[in-house]
Amino acid sequence: MKTFLSHRSPTFALLTILLALAFDNSARACAASYGDTTGSKMGIAASWGIFAMVIIMFVMLGAVAGFGYYLAWRSKHPLPDYHELLSQNDGQPNPKIS
Repeated sequence: MKTFLSHRSPTFALLTILLALAFDNSARACAASYGDTTGSKMGIAASWGIFAMVIIMFVMLGAVAGFGYYLAWRSKHPLPDYHELLSQNDGQPNPKIS
């Protein structure tokens, strides 16, 4: 029994290998492969990129944690019933519906 895309697998593998060979330098380029990158512009840029990703990760995790805290707080402090809210506004003027 053939699986989905089974006839395309050799074509995809061959295309991947050809692209990796065609762009050999770009496929293997990273800051660590250039040697000592402590003071180079590429090393500094890579450090800033990692720092930015870590900041974004902590902001997103903080947002999820904050939302979970809000849900826990809201479950302990539910809103009053609808009729209780209406009885609290008895002193307010009601507009006449005509």
